[in-house]
Amino acid sequence: MKILSHSRNAALIASVSALVLAPNAYAVDNLMSSQSYTGAIIVPNAQVMDTGDISYLYGQGVPYKGKTSELDNILFSVGLFEGFEAAGRIVTKTYDCHLYTNVPNYNPNCGNGIRDLSASFKYQLPFVKDWTGFDLAVGVQDLGGAASNFETFYAVADFEPDFVPARFSAGYGKSEVSHGVLNGPFASLEYQPLDFVQLIAEHDSHQFNAGLKVFTPEHYLPLDTQLSFQYQFYTSGNADIDIWSVAASTPLMGFSESRRVNELTLEDKIAVEQAHHKFAGLVQLKKALVDEGFLNVRISADDIGLNVALENRRYNRNQVDGVGVALGIISSYVGEGMLQDLGVKNYQQQNIRLFNLVNDMPMMEVITSAPCYREFVKTGEPCKTLLVRTSDVKNSYAKVNFGEEVTRSGFGRTQVIVSPALYHNTATEYGVFDYSLALATNLYTPLWKGAALDVRHVMPLAESDDFEEGEIWGDDAFENEVDRVLFHQAFQLPYNLTTQFSFGQVYGNYLGVLNETQYASNSGRHILGTEFANFSAQDKYDSRGKAILDATPMIGHYTYSRPDWNWQGKVQAGQFWKGDEGVRVTTSHWLGDVRIDASYQTTKAVGKSEYEDFVTLGIAIPLTLWRDMSPGYVQLRGIDQFVYALQTRVGDSHNNLGTGLGVDTGLQHNIERQYFNRNRIGASYYYENRQRLRNAYLKYLEAVK
Repeated sequence: MKILSHSRNAALIASVSALVLAPNAYAVDNLMSSQSYTGAIIVPNAQVMDTGDISYLYGQGVPYKGKTSELDNILFSVGLFEGFEAAGRIVTKTYDCHLYTNVPNYNPNCGNGIRDLSASFKYQLPFVKDWTGFDLAVGVQDLGGAASNFETFYAVADFEPDFVPARFSAGYGKSEVSHGVLNGPFASLEYQPLDFVQLIAEHDSHQFNAGLKVFTPEHYLPLDTQLSFQYQFYTSGNADIDIWSVAASTPLMGFSESRRVNELTLEDKIAVEQAHHKFAGLVQLKKALVDEGFLNVRISADDIGLNVALENRRYNRNQVDGVGVALGIISSYVGEGMLQDLGVKNYQQQNIRLFNLVNDMPMMEVITSAPCYREFVKTGEPCKTLLVRTSDVKNSYAKVNFGEEVTRSGFGRTQVIVSPALYHNTATEYGVFDYSLALATNLYTPLWKGAALDVRHVMPLAESDDFEEGEIWGDDAFENEVDRVLFHQAFQLPYNLTTQFSFGQVYGNYLGVLNETQYASNSGRHILGTEFANFSAQDKYDSRGKAILDATPMIGHYTYSRPDWNWQGKVQAGQFWKGDEGVRVTTSHWLGDVRIDASYQTTKAVGKSEYEDFVTLGIAIPLTLWRDMSPGYVQLRGIDQFVYALQTRVGDSHNNLGTGLGVDTGLQHNIERQYFNRNRIGASYYYENRQRLRNAYLKYLEAVK
C-alpha cells in the first residue's frame, strides 16, 4: 500500500511539475478566438491559420450593446495562402424569426435581435520575425456592408520566448465594437502548460478577461483534424453570459497532393510493378490501362518511341491524377524488349508520348522516357525529360498513325452525376439560413468526338419556410422537374482555340443556344474567352405577375493563372444573364482541388440608372471520390465542383439583397470544367504539380495492388 501511495504521490508531483515547468517541446498552438481571427479570447495575436486549413466555430457570447451579450457566434475561416487567413461570420439572436415588424408573420417574441453577416481578413507580414524575433500581423474584422457592428482595424505583434511555452501579444486597434473593445491598446498572454491546454489572460482595451482552451494535440485525430473548446471564466466587464465556443479544423481535401512523399511505404509494390518493363508486351500494357478504366485507348509506335492516347473519366477531381496514374502504368510496362519488337529504331531511349483525351478530343500531350519516369516514381526526383504541351496538340495527334482500332470506346457511356443543388439566403432579416435543397441527377452521355447529351433532373428534398409557396422566395424554390436538356458540340480550332455550341433548355424555363470560345496559351497562364447566348423564357411572367426577361448574355473574359502561387485572377465584362451590364473581378486561391473565390462586381440592372456593387465570397469543392467507379456503360459518380457563396452589398447606405446580377450562364459542362480541368491546364500547371503526378500513381498502387 505504501508503495502504491508513493507512486500516486510521485505521479501527482510529476503532473504538477509538468504544469508549472512545461518543457519547450510543447509549442503554443494557434487556435481561433471568439471573434473572427486567430487569437486569445477577444484579443487577436499575430498568428494565422496554416495554409489549406479550414475551421468551423460555434459559440455564444459577443461584445454588443455595452456588455457581453447572449448572442450566437458562427464562424467559418480558412488559411488561404502563406500568412493570410479569411473568415466569414454570423452573429445572431434568433434563427428563423423575421426582424421586420411589418411582415405578416412577425413574432414580437423574437426579441428584435441582431443578425449580422461579415467578412474578416488577417495578414502576417513576412520576414519581420527573421529581422526582429517577433511576428507582426495586420487585420480587419467586419469589412464592408451598411451595418458595421463589429468593424475593427488592428495591428498586433507577438513573441514566444524559448524558456517557457507561452505567447505574449500586444497591439492597437480602431474599433466600432460595443463599449470600446479593441478600440485602443490591447494585450494578451497565452500559456500552454500541456500540449492540450492553454490558459489565457488578456486586456481588450476595455476590460480584463481570463479563460482556458482545451484541444486535441496536433496529428492526434485522423485527417489531421483538431477539436477545441474555449471558455471565459472571468471578465471585469458586464456580461449576460460567459463566452464559450467549440471549434473544429482540418486540411482541405487534396491540398497536400502536390507535395513530395519523402518516406515511401510502397517499395515492394513499386518494384513488382516496374519489373513488368523487362518482359511485358503491348497486349499486357493495353490490358493494364483498360483494367484501370481508361477509355478510347489507342497505341502505336514509330521510329522515336511509343504513342498512347487515352481518356480518363475515373479521376474526376483533377485530370492530373488520371495522367499520373496512366504515366505510372505506361512507364512500368514499356521497356526495350517491347519497343524492339515494335520496330522502334531508338528503342534504347524508351521514349513515351501520351495524349490525354476529353470526349475523344486530344487536349494535352506528355512526352518523357520510361527509365526517367520510373526513377521519378521510385525516388521523387523530378524527371528532366518530362515535357507537357497543350498547344497545337490536335495537329500533333493527327500526325500519329493510331489506325482505326480503339479499345474500350467511350461512345455512349453515360455518367450519372449525383450532387446536391442549393438555393439559399444567409443571415438576412428573414432568417439565418433560408434554403431550398434538391437532389440533382445529371445524365451526361458522350457521343462522337466533342459531342455529348446533357440532361439534368432535380428533386426537391427540403426547404425552409421562406421558400414555401407564397412566401418571399417561393418562386425561387426547386421544383420536381427536368430543368436542363442540352446537346453540346465542341471543336478544336487553329491557334489553340476551343469552341462549344450548346442547344436546348436550361434552368427549366429557357430555350435557346449558347456559344463559348476560349484561347489558352501553352503555359496555361493566359486564357481569353467569350460567351454569347440567346435564351427565351417560356413562361413570360412569374407567380406575382412580374415579367421574366429573355436572357442574352454577351460576355468577354480573361484569366491569368499563377500555379506557383496557387492563384488565378479573372475579369469578366459585358452583358450578364439578367441583362445587367458591367464588370466582375474575381481572385481565386487553390487549396488542392478546393477553390476559394472573392469577387467584386459593379453592374447596372435593366431599367436602372445607377450601378450596384457587391462583394461575393465563395468556395468550390469537388463532391466525388478521388477514384470513382470504373466507367462502364453506366457510371455513377459525384460532381467535380459544388459551389457555396455568400454575397453582400457594398458602397450603399442600405444592405438590400441582390437579385442575381453579375452572373454568366454557368453551364456544368462548359469548356472551363469539361475540357480545361477547371482552368487548370498548361505546362506551368503541370510543372508545379509534378509531384502530384507521382503521388497519384503511388496512391493508386496503395489502393489497388
